[in-house]
Amino acid sequence: MVMNYLKKRVEEAAIEKEIERPDWVSEKNASLQAWEYVEQLKKEKELYIKRHHKITDFLAQKTYQIKGSDVAIALKINRASLMNTSSYSPHFRKYLDSVNAELMASKKAKVQKAKNTPSRGSIRSSKDELVQANTELKNLVSKLEEQKTEELVRYAFDQLPLPVKKKLGID
Repeated sequence: MVMNYLKKRVEEAAIEKEIERPDWVSEKNASLQAWEYVEQLKKEKELYIKRHHKITDFLAQKTYQIKGSDVAIALKINRASLMNTSSYSPHFRKYLDSVNAELMASKKAKVQKAKNTPSRGSIRSSKDELVQANTELKNLVSKLEEQKTEELVRYAFDQLPLPVKKKLGID
């Protein structure tokens, strides 16, 4: 059982690794390394956005955006050749801009959600949700109490002796 799960995870990871490369990426130059590094950073930034809930977590742009200079430093390439002078530079710049646009959109959605639901400490539900749940539970309790009362009255009448039932006209 566990072994099947682990095998499945390995297969999924292998499939995930085999993401189709864009046509401008080549092993002959640094474009492959740059593209792979941006893909890795993209996953890290998405995870950061997913795990952070406060608006103040996104004050620094480096937490949710990828800069070309960061990629160049990590790969030990000249930033100008990576971003401007190489044959793949226009494509890489366009790709990096699209990745940053995706990250910005998910960050804005997260910030908007944080604005709409103000922090209430460890309580994850909004006040409106809690009020609605409370109302539903109160209605359910009152229905159950009515059922229980009706059941008790029936049981009491069933336990009455026959002469008392005849005098009350229940029989």
